[in-house]
Amino acid sequence: MAYNAPPDGGRKVVYAERIGRVKYTYYDDGIVKITQYKGRKKIYWGRIFIALFMLFMLILGFVQLGKSLKKAVKGSRTKIEVNNSMPEFEMSGADNEAKATVSDAPGDDVQTSPEQSPGYSNMNIRVCIDPGHGDYDTGTVAGDGIVEAEQNLEISLLIRDYLESCGVVVTMTRESDTAVSLSDRCSAANENGCDFFVSMHRNSVSDTSTDYSGIEAWVNNKAPEYDTALAQNILYALENVGVTQDLGVKYGYRDMPGNNYQVNMDTVMPSCLVELGYVTSEQDNELFLNNKEQYAKAIGDAVIQTAIQLGVINESGERLLSGQLISDGKNNVYVTEAYMNGGEKDQAEISRGNVLANNNDR
Repeated sequence: MAYNAPPDGGRKVVYAERIGRVKYTYYDDGIVKITQYKGRKKIYWGRIFIALFMLFMLILGFVQLGKSLKKAVKGSRTKIEVNNSMPEFEMSGADNEAKATVSDAPGDDVQTSPEQSPGYSNMNIRVCIDPGHGDYDTGTVAGDGIVEAEQNLEISLLIRDYLESCGVVVTMTRESDTAVSLSDRCSAANENGCDFFVSMHRNSVSDTSTDYSGIEAWVNNKAPEYDTALAQNILYALENVGVTQDLGVKYGYRDMPGNNYQVNMDTVMPSCLVELGYVTSEQDNELFLNNKEQYAKAIGDAVIQTAIQLGVINESGERLLSGQLISDGKNNVYVTEAYMNGGEKDQAEISRGNVLANNNDR
């Protein structure tokens, strides 16, 4: 006969105990009720917090390591030796006070005084600054009314002012909204014995729906070491101020690497053409507007630092090179034996290459 247990209400609990997750209830009729409880999982919040903190520190460490490696790679500079046997070429005090130019006086509407406290003084070098385009050749005119030629001139005058505050003799290819041929720009640099040539431009794209931005510098397609060092130093200095991105040093002519911009072909000294952001990029335009003075100083410092690296001057600005600095790799330039052995400065022969018929924008 089966035993039918009375309902709980008809029996009394004699004893109950709990062992671990199991509860034993003893009733007066001899029945033992066993109840098993599911254990609540314990969450170790302290351990979780420590693990998350360690993960955060690890990620932060990788980010900092990446930045350090990037700066180390870009900051590395190869010491380039120059020929110090060139004829004596000293700058007189009158030269330091005078500024060679092939254009009119600066326009009243152009800002020309960057905030500055120069770290350099008495830097005994000559530099040609070339504001791209001018007058009827406006360069790119963006949809918001930005005119490239005007901004090229604006930043170039700021660079001039900063370099002159450092004792550099500056040749400007233009100082107002005037038209200057590419040949005259090159001649101004060559005839004034400049050590460096920097042409200032702003970039653009025809398809404004694309989001192109960033800075770049163009150098002769023979990739001369001196010219490349100048361009790399300028881009690195600008990046330290703040840019959307550094697109790097490029060689030749856009979409035609076998050709060159005339200013990089017919100048005898190290040269580069700097594209200081896109006039068709809202971000680049904002950076240009807010950082003009800092950009000018960065470019000026980069030129001076290149002169020091190449052994043209020392850290104090004292001239070490006894002649004009000549590019080490352009096809259109070679130095005659007479020049190397102390001949006149005009013995540096210039062989004009084939000038592109359609490269009048640079």
